[in-house]
Amino acid sequence: MSTAEPLTAAATAASDRQAARGEAVALFPLPLAPLEQFLLDCETPGQPMIIRAVLRFTGEGQMEVLKSTLQSAIIRHPLLTCRLQGSGRKRVWVRGNPCEPDCQRVSGSVFDSETGIQKAFIDLRKDAGLQIAIRQTNDGVKVIMDMHHAVTDGNGVRQLITDWFHLYHCEVRGLTPKLPAMEPERLRQRDQFPQPPSVAPIPFKDAVRNFVLTIRGKTSRWAIPRGMSRSTAPETYCVEHLLTEEQCRAIHANMEAGGILLNDFVMAASMKVFAKLSPTKSLKERITVLNPTDLRRPSDRSLPAANRFGLAFMRRLPSECEDLAALVQGLAGEMTYVRTNYIGVEFLRGLASVSRIPGGVNAFRKIGCFVPSMQWTCLGDVVRGAKRLMEWRDKSIYTGDLKFVQATGMAPLAENVPLSIATCEVGHRISLAVRSNPKVVSIEKTNEFAQLLTETLCEPLNLKKPKTPAGGQTEDTSC
Repeated sequence: MSTAEPLTAAATAASDRQAARGEAVALFPLPLAPLEQFLLDCETPGQPMIIRAVLRFTGEGQMEVLKSTLQSAIIRHPLLTCRLQGSGRKRVWVRGNPCEPDCQRVSGSVFDSETGIQKAFIDLRKDAGLQIAIRQTNDGVKVIMDMHHAVTDGNGVRQLITDWFHLYHCEVRGLTPKLPAMEPERLRQRDQFPQPPSVAPIPFKDAVRNFVLTIRGKTSRWAIPRGMSRSTAPETYCVEHLLTEEQCRAIHANMEAGGILLNDFVMAASMKVFAKLSPTKSLKERITVLNPTDLRRPSDRSLPAANRFGLAFMRRLPSECEDLAALVQGLAGEMTYVRTNYIGVEFLRGLASVSRIPGGVNAFRKIGCFVPSMQWTCLGDVVRGAKRLMEWRDKSIYTGDLKFVQATGMAPLAENVPLSIATCEVGHRISLAVRSNPKVVSIEKTNEFAQLLTETLCEPLNLKKPKTPAGGQTEDTSC
């Protein structure tokens, strides 16, 4: 009797693709979740809701293997392949086709900056919400991923990246993939956020107080200078800073000294820079930051890429932004409350309730209560949890013969928001991106904002480390 040969990585991936396609057929059509509808409503012709991720690897890539393993990874996440059908609030997700990556060999370096005007638009009625370009350069491989925010958040992007480059690593090394099975049917409950057993429900009095604090007082706006373009072209301006090892060490030293998270540190520094550079100098208007908060739990590991985040609004008067040490420690305390009490989900529950009222969401958006001064997103460590799925060597992650050096995340801008700031990590290497609406903030001022923010993060801080580190939880503290 013959013994069956073990499956190769390619055969295993092909089997997974076939099974996933069958599950996807049964899954669609899929109604939009309230958050997905909200993100689509936030999009305007001039402000597409596109998340961009730029991945940098050194070494020679195997282009055909990159393309085939990408297809195997995408099929595990059905929302990344679907498109929209219908109109208005009767739209649904229907099964579509995975994107075909645009692959080219180009001159230059993977470390060439992506700073500049970006024109990215994805028509979800025709195309999948994920579009990818792969560039083999003189010294490595650069991957540019554009994803419509309606189909995934930053953590969904990280899921795809981990799956893709694990499969690539296995194919190049002749290994059997070890990816856990996905459960696409769980996408039907992607908009449900049950209260964790360890978290007590927020008392009604506290819920009212939180709401009042979010909307009380006027929000500081970036005044639009005369002569700014009124173009409706789908474009933004983005400054990308690939921080040096010395700068990264300085930032981590500040975080370690104060026991603070990167999320809270950059938020505080962004407020300080906004207070200094914004043309609006009213001392009574509150600088307001919209900060997405991750709502994934261990039980969500088998959930394919989707939007699984809440929102927190942090507000400070300009005078409260002068002392960075005091500001960051105050924000860290507030964000500890948000994280440990599952506060981020309250916005989503309110959104679901308002969505049941015809025109309710649009009315709230027009009032402007939840339009922040700026947005800030911590995308965290892209290779978090990936060490066992790739190769950890010399304190670096390798996939096949490619060394994963750096990643940059560029978060989209909602309507009427001038700036969106994001950080991303690969191990201890941090990148910073400042995306701006060129119809509100000049290119020169965007560059100045990014430069001053980098300098502010690297300056030594006189922080006192609390007895219990800010965050007070066992989850990853990279953001």
